[in-house]
Amino acid sequence: MSHPTREVRSAEIKDVPAVIERLEADGVVLVPGYLDAAAIAEATGECRELFERTPSWAHHEDYSVGQSVRMERGDVDPADFPVISSAFARPELEAVVGAFFGEGYIFSRTIYGILDVVGSTTHVQQLHYDKMRHLKSFVYLTDVGAANGPFHCLPGSHLVAREQQRENRRRRIVPTDEGVRQLPEGLVGRGVPVLGEAGTLILFDSDILHHAGIVTEGERLAIRSLSFGSYRSDTWYRQDGSVEIAP
Repeated sequence: MSHPTREVRSAEIKDVPAVIERLEADGVVLVPGYLDAAAIAEATGECRELFERTPSWAHHEDYSVGQSVRMERGDVDPADFPVISSAFARPELEAVVGAFFGEGYIFSRTIYGILDVVGSTTHVQQLHYDKMRHLKSFVYLTDVGAANGPFHCLPGSHLVAREQQRENRRRRIVPTDEGVRQLPEGLVGRGVPVLGEAGTLILFDSDILHHAGIVTEGERLAIRSLSFGSYRSDTWYRQDGSVEIAP
């Protein structure tokens, strides 16, 4: 595994070669200023609306304390949620996704609005990689420092998941929650906190070892989207042979 403790590097979203280089080498890249102040304020109001009056096309998830709403991008009403609708549809972001996955990519298929507060608990606060590989676009809507739940990751560690899941992916088998937490010794506690001002975009390969931060002061509001490669259009199976994910 290469350079697991180095800092997360930055790039401009329109500099696609630089973004891809960092994703391939590190598994993560930081894009400061992805949303401006006006868009941040609008997106914050849209998230509050999603949490308080969740539309029929969105799904309010169980989330201890705090909030989590999931939606398919194609279902989002752009008249009522213009920033959430457009933030993950920008052509410069799609250019990155296309270069990352190649032909047949699925762009910003699923979107989440998430509010973490003091006391928020979730199983993703444990170091892991995701069961199915995707590219996550994660935008902070609040300034995020050490106390209000920064995302943590180990740059370069995406190679661990790639090797551990090589055979499963060849056979289109989805690992278990436990399987993606069985990691080489010495990695727990080495995550780098990704700090950033509101409007910061974090792009990361979900193969990277990562975990959600724990809020000890204040709150953290964010939106994120998931993009996939063409493999997501295939049928995937559990280890017992039953269908896990149908296209």
